[in-house]
Amino acid sequence: MVVRVDRDRCIGSGMCAHTAPGSLALGADGVAHPLRGSAPDGGPAGERLTARLAEAVDCCPVEALALHSARDGRRVAPSD
Repeated sequence: MVVRVDRDRCIGSGMCAHTAPGSLALGADGVAHPLRGSAPDGGPAGERLTARLAEAVDCCPVEALALHSARDGRRVAPSD
């Protein structure tokens, strides 16, 4: 999985960072960001889907988080 944050939508509530502290954090700018680095090709590195990560995406009050397949980029959650 790849976690994507809509930086324009994020309000910095911190619910995601509290729910999945190993996956998400609030930056100095107050906006959420994934903690996983980039893959060697410059693209996002994949992360194992955990219950906490799925819950963090679901609990975002402004739906600023999305999970995408690391393999093909397909949006996995939340579903459209």
